[in-house]
Amino acid sequence: MAKNILGRKFPSSVFGTKIRPYKGIHNSKIIGKKICAPYQKNFVTRKTRRFYDSIDELFTILSPKNGITISFHHSLREGDNIILPIINCMASYNIKNINLASTALFPAHAPLIEHIESGVIGKIESSMNGPIGHAVSKGEIEIPTVLRSHGGRARAVQDGSLNIDIAFIGASTADYLGNLNGIDGKHNFGSLGYPLETDSLYAKTVIGVTDTISESPLSRVSIPSSRVDAILEVDNIGDPNKIATGSLGRQIDEDRLKIAQTAVDVMWLSGFLVNGFNWQAGAGGTSIASAIFLKELMEDKNLKGGYIFGGIAKNSVELLEADLFNVIYDAQSFDLAAVNSLRDNPRHIEMSIDHAYNPFNKGCIANNTDFSALGATEVDVNFNTNCNTFSNGLLNSGIGGHQDAARAKISMILTPLARKVPTIRSSVTTVSTPGDSVDIIITESGVAINHQLTPKREKLIKRLKEGGIAVRSIEQLKDEAESLVAPANANLTEKIVSLVEYRDGTHLDVIYQMEN
Repeated sequence: MAKNILGRKFPSSVFGTKIRPYKGIHNSKIIGKKICAPYQKNFVTRKTRRFYDSIDELFTILSPKNGITISFHHSLREGDNIILPIINCMASYNIKNINLASTALFPAHAPLIEHIESGVIGKIESSMNGPIGHAVSKGEIEIPTVLRSHGGRARAVQDGSLNIDIAFIGASTADYLGNLNGIDGKHNFGSLGYPLETDSLYAKTVIGVTDTISESPLSRVSIPSSRVDAILEVDNIGDPNKIATGSLGRQIDEDRLKIAQTAVDVMWLSGFLVNGFNWQAGAGGTSIASAIFLKELMEDKNLKGGYIFGGIAKNSVELLEADLFNVIYDAQSFDLAAVNSLRDNPRHIEMSIDHAYNPFNKGCIANNTDFSALGATEVDVNFNTNCNTFSNGLLNSGIGGHQDAARAKISMILTPLARKVPTIRSSVTTVSTPGDSVDIIITESGVAINHQLTPKREKLIKRLKEGGIAVRSIEQLKDEAESLVAPANANLTEKIVSLVEYRDGTHLDVIYQMEN
């Protein structure tokens, strides 16, 4: 057995992958070597053509084989109408043992379960939000799965850990040359940040999938035709109105608004909230709500920030339109307000996930951000954070940009003390983000500072106390959480169903199958 610095134990290999135990954020080294993107003759010849309006016809040219790795991106989230038709077609061709490497899967993709059961899909290297994750952790389907952060996936594609045979890149528009973007057309969804500098460059074959073909050259090109082998025209790529679902669409109650307000107070009292500061809010409702209070504070203190980045929603757009920040760097547009802003505002800039989050690129934006506000299902007394499973071990969501954003100068986890079970625990069920990159836990009952990271946190504690913030130990928050609701422990088997990577390619944890 192998053991990492967090005390999590592993077999020597999982799903055929040799385990490389996590050694801490300051021991993060390049695991692989950056590979060259494939340089090969385009499969389009004089006997074929660049544009197809039938999946079947395209597949006669592609000739997909058993065991191939295919990828999709999830910019349309619950509104996606690309993945299922293509997998259905592959099933009709009796293709088996596909490695599905979509950036994320959602409840809308639950019909994929039947393709897992039939052997069409043989492995998943993707975030799994909802039914597919539930079925995996309950043992209802048996399939090896690997969870990576957004930045970890970009790294894996670039270092050859994740080799993509065919990338299907959804685009709201393609022009007659084969250029792609996500801001024009009938169903524009915004940023194409996921495949920009990963799938579109490193996949052996790149297929643009769109429902709008422009007879004029695009004035804004996200992915150039030089990277695109062919275009598949479909009736409908999906519904952008369903992007803002899940954590993005939740109503915020009074306690969570209090947490959001406290987060902004902490930012101000920290001494790092100065002109030119940079900010990222996560996809959780509480994290997004913190942007409301940040706007009020910045207007009151006459502050102007540098950039907002990451997944962008209406609240971030309002900060830009109020001229409180210079630019938005948009790796994923989280609602229609962000989509429209990206299309219309030259200070709202499309950014690749690689640029935003890859820990080994030459200018990772996440590593230069001042503040990040993130959610969690669990936090433990060592500040390890879980955003993948519930306390009972049910796999419900992916890592997203959680690990990546936690490398900000001040990384904040915004969470209530308890939901149906305590949120603050002795040990999290699954480690998604290690405690050595988490600075502050913010709850409705006070905040806990990870003072073990650096002696400078003692100064921070003093500032917060003088500012009226209830600073408490993480153990005190845990005890209060357990006084509100009874702790719950997961009943798990010894069967591993998912491997959890850190963004540098080392391994944080494994997820075990639930007993019942």
